[in-house]
Amino acid sequence: MVNNVETLAAVSWIVSRGGAAYAQRGTSAETGTKLVCLSERFTRPGAYEVELGTSLERIVTELGAGLKDDAELTALQVGGPLGGFLAADALDVPLTETDLAARGAALGHAGLVAFDQRVAPEDVLRHIWQFAAAESCGACSPCRVGSRRGLELASAGDPPGEEYGRLSRVLAEASLCAFGRRIPPAVRSLARAYGGRLTGWDQ
Repeated sequence: MVNNVETLAAVSWIVSRGGAAYAQRGTSAETGTKLVCLSERFTRPGAYEVELGTSLERIVTELGAGLKDDAELTALQVGGPLGGFLAADALDVPLTETDLAARGAALGHAGLVAFDQRVAPEDVLRHIWQFAAAESCGACSPCRVGSRRGLELASAGDPPGEEYGRLSRVLAEASLCAFGRRIPPAVRSLARAYGGRLTGWDQ
């Protein structure tokens, strides 16, 4: 039997208090707790265990104590490089799979990466495509070729145009696994988080 560290970390609590007690934590639909990891830009970075359903705003402002050096949060990446982005004024969302999906993000491993006003959205966009191109397993051409073409478009620095609309649809509909299918939603969420500063990437 194979388990991840997060599962094993919960075992002692469940053994000592019982499964029914653990199921009372979190929400009725998504029970238990989640380890969230706050990135280095937070005043108090690190790993925190929270109940599922805890608001992102509370995690960012209370546990993370905001950003270092009085920096202003502009976007929050949730759940990994392809998990999705939320704007700083859109953190009134519970930490659950369902609620995050409704906002165009994903819970994933629940890592929270903060981006402040010193980071250009174009740099974050290129990072998404660089990650996608580097980590694509290459088993299917929509993801293998599409991620590289997306990186070329992002690196050009111009609005992507109609070609990106077609590329986005192919990635979302023809990729063999969730990795390729998650790229377009992640890019769209980034465009939304930055409020129109990434014209054309919200397709």
